[in-house]
Amino acid sequence: MNRITFLTFTFILGMLGIVSGLGQPTLALEYQPTYPYPGAPVLLKDLPQGVQRIHFLGRDFAVFDLAGHRIALLAVPLSSKPGLYPITLEGVRLPTLKLRVYPKKYPEEHLTVPERMVCYSPRVLARIKREIKLIKTTVSGFTPEVYLDGPFVWPLKGRLSSPFGLRRLFNGEPRSPHSGIDLAAPVGTPVKAANRGRVVLVGDFYLPGKTLIIDHGVGIYTIYAHLSRFRVKKGQIVARGQVIALSGCTGRATGPHLHFGCYVRGIKIDPQALLRLLGAR
Repeated sequence: MNRITFLTFTFILGMLGIVSGLGQPTLALEYQPTYPYPGAPVLLKDLPQGVQRIHFLGRDFAVFDLAGHRIALLAVPLSSKPGLYPITLEGVRLPTLKLRVYPKKYPEEHLTVPERMVCYSPRVLARIKREIKLIKTTVSGFTPEVYLDGPFVWPLKGRLSSPFGLRRLFNGEPRSPHSGIDLAAPVGTPVKAANRGRVVLVGDFYLPGKTLIIDHGVGIYTIYAHLSRFRVKKGQIVARGQVIALSGCTGRATGPHLHFGCYVRGIKIDPQALLRLLGAR
């Protein structure tokens, strides 16, 4: 397994807002980014061996070994308000930690698309709801095996045309914040797997078009949408950097690009932030 280099920031319990009585055990916890925000992944590093899992914001997150470090990758939902939130380390007798979430303002984008892509017939609306449920169920799964092999890599090299968390309005109608990033690329550009994993969903959907999802284990998923062609099949184990598809302009798209998204325990997180934490340097 390739070595991952981590940039770390060490904070003593008191700095994380922990109320600890005199004589209680202490822990120097390393985490990044320095200022977690809604939509951010949070990497906890060098956790004690006894920690079995982490409970944070109503979800359990896996603790696993990667590149010589015992880590956990948490996720702050986009809907989270700024403030202090408890982190419980299950399996060890330590005080509850509190992680501060900082505010972040995301930009807005106004797009004009064909009316059929914003005003749906009952039949189309039923299809969209089924497809959204299938995608959400897929990225909310959990595989205990760690498929990850080395640092994450970019799925393709392209101009960032839409950032994560963008508040989008289609034909003046507000929609959900952008769940990933858009990378502009000509139709037919090779798309690579961001890391080793198992292909768990391959399909052609109304809004995201031709879409592929990879399970990287321990609740981590990546999604690739608006593709033109698939190069792998469901159930296949793919290597980090392997070509899995070709970019396209399928589904609700205003131009050729790749939509790239990342999820941890079903929570969408900023892919750029994930690549900063666990990406090649």
